[in-house]
Amino acid sequence: MPPSYATAQDRIRQYFDTVGFEKWQRFARGEAQNRIQASIVAGREQTMTNILAWGGDWRGRRVLDAGCGTGAFARRLVDAGADVTGVDISAREIEAARERVPEAAFQQADFYGVTETFDVVVCLDSLIYYAEDDLVQLLQHLGKRARVALYFTFTPSTVFFEVMHAVGKLFPKGNASPAIAQIKAKRLYKRLEKEIPLRLAQTTHINSSFYQTTLVELRGA
Repeated sequence: MPPSYATAQDRIRQYFDTVGFEKWQRFARGEAQNRIQASIVAGREQTMTNILAWGGDWRGRRVLDAGCGTGAFARRLVDAGADVTGVDISAREIEAARERVPEAAFQQADFYGVTETFDVVVCLDSLIYYAEDDLVQLLQHLGKRARVALYFTFTPSTVFFEVMHAVGKLFPKGNASPAIAQIKAKRLYKRLEKEIPLRLAQTTHINSSFYQTTLVELRGA
C-alpha cells in the first residue's frame, strides 16, 4: 500500500468518524445550512440521478457501493431494485447506513479488502481524496470487481479549485475535511485506456457552484 494512500485513508477515517459525520448525515437527508452546503446537496443529487439513468434497469443487479458513507445512494439503489453491498472505512458511517438501509449489507472495510465480484461498482465521491497514481491503482483493483460497469467521480483541475485550494491553505481550519485531489482529466483518461480493465464509455461534468465533479462510466468489454 503506497504511503500516500495510507495517509489519505487515515485522514478520511478520522474526519468521517468525528466532525464530518453530522455534516454528511445532513447531506444524506438533503439538508443544508448555507449556500455552499446547498450547492453540494444539489450537485450530489444530480450525480446520483445521472448514475441511475446511465445504469438503466437496476433490478436484480449486484451492486457494490464503495465508500457508501451513511447510505444515501445505497437507499436509492435498493429502491431501484438492486441487491446492494456497501463498504466504508468509517465505523460511524457504516452504523448509520445500516439504520438507513436495512435491506442492504454493509461492512467496515478498505477498498482493497473487497474481493467479491459484482455486476456494478459505484464510487460516488469516495475517490476524490486520492492523488492520480493512487486513484488509478484503486480503479485497477475495483475494475476487476465489476462485471458490467464502474461509476466514479473525480474533481477536475480548474482555476476555480486552484484558488479554493490556495485560500484553504491561507486560512486553514482545524475541522476541515481531507483535501480534495485535483486531477488532470485528459491525462487520467489516457491512463484509463492503458491501465484499466474496462473501457471508457462516457463522462459528464456536474457544475453546482461549490460542487464541481466529473462523473465517469467505465464498461466491461
